[in-house]
Amino acid sequence: MAFKLNDLVEICKKEEGFSGVYYTAILLAAVGRKRYLVRYENRFNEDGSRFLTEAVDSDEIRPSPPQPSGYNFAMAERVEAFVDFAWRVGTVIRKVDPNYHVKLDCNGKEHHCPFFKVRRHLEWQNGTWLSPATRSESSQENRSARGDQPADPGN
Repeated sequence: MAFKLNDLVEICKKEEGFSGVYYTAILLAAVGRKRYLVRYENRFNEDGSRFLTEAVDSDEIRPSPPQPSGYNFAMAERVEAFVDFAWRVGTVIRKVDPNYHVKLDCNGKEHHCPFFKVRRHLEWQNGTWLSPATRSESSQENRSARGDQPADPGN
């Protein structure tokens, strides 16, 4: 997929400890054929004085997923919970209206999450949002088409 400059994207690093952890970032530029320069919205440089900027591989980037409003999650449903400044994949293990307890895949810990910090887990594959439970296309795929300048690393 060709991302555009200033697109809001999510980064899931392929390094150990980052699996299923998505950090929100702004796409700044294409770097070569398969890398992009991004600035994170919730990760900081070593001294904490500014947002971290780094080059990431194209297979570590996905667009921000579409999210229906007012979604009601069931027990054992796969979700993403916003914990420690990132969206983390996990499973709903308990519902305490209107909030959820989510067991995170990345560390096995349980977190109590307000409903507005829990979203449906979708996977980005071949330019399409898929629901992992059914492997079917999401009904709201590719919702934003801005007229920004393309930042296609294939150029």
